[in-house]
Amino acid sequence: MSRKKKSKKLFHSPISLNIPKDDGTIHIDCIAFSDANYNRIKVSDWSKISTFLTQNKEDTTWLNLYPLENKKTLEQLEEYYGINPFLMADAVDFSLRSKTWFTEKHLFCSFKMIKPEVEGTEHISFIIGDNYLISFQENEDDIFDHIRSRIENNFGLIRRKGIDYLFFLLCDALIDQYTLVADESESLLLKMEEDLNLNHNSILLSQIHEKKKELSTTHKDIRAATDVLNSVYDSESPLITGFVRKLLSSIIHNAKYCLDSYTRQLENTKSLSDLYFSQQNNKLNEMIKWLTIMSSLFIPLSFIAGFYGMNFTNMPELSHPYAYPIIVGIMLSVSGYIIFLFKRKKWM
Repeated sequence: MSRKKKSKKLFHSPISLNIPKDDGTIHIDCIAFSDANYNRIKVSDWSKISTFLTQNKEDTTWLNLYPLENKKTLEQLEEYYGINPFLMADAVDFSLRSKTWFTEKHLFCSFKMIKPEVEGTEHISFIIGDNYLISFQENEDDIFDHIRSRIENNFGLIRRKGIDYLFFLLCDALIDQYTLVADESESLLLKMEEDLNLNHNSILLSQIHEKKKELSTTHKDIRAATDVLNSVYDSESPLITGFVRKLLSSIIHNAKYCLDSYTRQLENTKSLSDLYFSQQNNKLNEMIKWLTIMSSLFIPLSFIAGFYGMNFTNMPELSHPYAYPIIVGIMLSVSGYIIFLFKRKKWM
């Protein structure tokens, strides 16, 4: 009786659960550098990347992958570097909030990346190993071109320091972008408040709620990023040197500044909502005031008109030849007195 050959895999890779499609293309931008060498390759074929890595195995390596649409390539990368399958699954799951993992061989971090002039955020993950860093992005565009330029032109310490220094620069770029957006958002919020003070019809309540929703999402993202950086800073991972650990403290300071800024802005949106409702109430009160003034004018006039409109036969005023102009005069006098009284008390 023949027996079926058992599969070597006991379960399917968890990667397949976290990528939108597994038969597409992954572009890989690979940079290998040292103090004396610089090489770069951008391809979609893993075999070429594998050859490139073998040729530059002594150099520091940065692999940037986008978009994540090929399961086979991800599994080859996972096998090449010996990455924990569940860690890799988290790296390609862009629905997760920012988090960090520590294993014996790797440090994993994920963040929400803000891009200039682009709405929303993009998820980005980093896996740091011994002399290599892998970044996973949803799209090609990012905010790291100045870092690539520094590597290519050998500017600063980047080609003389380890992979943890590259990680520091990437995190610094992420937090700097949050800082720029926080400052722009704060200025925009102040302008909204100024416009609302000048003209209560210039800002709609839906705009305030939309702004509050945007701030709340970004506040959550920067808070999670701050937690990730604090976790890396407090860790005892051998992948992070004491020099870079000190540099990370400056990023954490900037992240806390952003967090405080977004906290203030959320409080300001509440004040903005209160101001909006206050102005709406003032507008309603102004309408009620004018209705009250009109009522105050016409109540005595209605009383006089109603009094002399009664159908009694023995009302001597009705037979007087000047009754009509006298009554009209009395009505005008009463109205004039009421208006004078209101203006004197500054109610009008």
